[in-house]
Amino acid sequence: MTAILTIVAPVFFLIACGYAAAKVGLIGREGAKGLNDFVLYFCVPPLLFRTMQSVEMSVSATGVWGAYYAAAGMIWLIVALGAKRVRGLGDAGGSATAFASTFGNLGMMGLSIAYLSFGEEGLIIAALIIAVHAASHWFVGTLWAELANAEHGINIAATTGGVLVSLAKNPVVLALAAGALWNAGGWTMPAIGSRIIDLGGDAAIPAGLFALGLAVAAYPLRGAAAGVATIMILKMAVFPVIAWAFAQFVFHLPPRETALVTLFAALPTGMNPYLFAVKFNASLAAVSGAIALGIMLSILTIPFVLWLVGA
Repeated sequence: MTAILTIVAPVFFLIACGYAAAKVGLIGREGAKGLNDFVLYFCVPPLLFRTMQSVEMSVSATGVWGAYYAAAGMIWLIVALGAKRVRGLGDAGGSATAFASTFGNLGMMGLSIAYLSFGEEGLIIAALIIAVHAASHWFVGTLWAELANAEHGINIAATTGGVLVSLAKNPVVLALAAGALWNAGGWTMPAIGSRIIDLGGDAAIPAGLFALGLAVAAYPLRGAAAGVATIMILKMAVFPVIAWAFAQFVFHLPPRETALVTLFAALPTGMNPYLFAVKFNASLAAVSGAIALGIMLSILTIPFVLWLVGA
């Protein structure tokens, strides 16, 4: 347990620092957005490129994707069958609820915990999941919402095209592809290039966690208690159990991959579901509440999950 606390204590300390900076007005919303963009475009890509260009690929991408996203599909099915029974969760057919129940905070919190727990090998598994995380959720969620609001019209071609364009411009996807290409080519990075990449990559985890704390301060707890509780139970309890079962018994992943698939499924709800809920005016109170409360409760749940998976 001491080893686990050594991993998670610095993570939540930096998140708390960002949260406090926002709450006391030290850094405003514009500053928070600027830091978030800095991390996304100038820190995370060099971190992932550095990892991909040097690590030996021994991870089954098919198994990792299969276990994680098959479990996500099960949660979306559960939401489709039951969202209308909980007040505030059935808007847009429950698409925002399903989005929030499976979209974890992988970019900031997930990368940090994966790296601190498993090193660069953990980053590779994390990167595989993250590479299609946002695009897949926005694609399926948008189609679902459009079907539920059929009077607005359904344009599958436009939605698909938008997702493909998003993937082509995504800095995470571009960094992973560039790093894999560099690795396959066996090229050597010049010293000055390595130094530049190191400066950006080394800042990714601390800056990302601080930026997460700033972001959490913008999502207040408000109303829709039943909806918030439902999303959090699905996201932080049901989803990881199903993901673990798929990883362990269906795809027969090695212990490290199984642990990370389970851990990523157990992470609290990320920020994209809020943007989705705003866009479709669906389950907004429940989604924003689940984001804020999920980060707070993860102080207890993440160490517990790490202990369960033997990290």
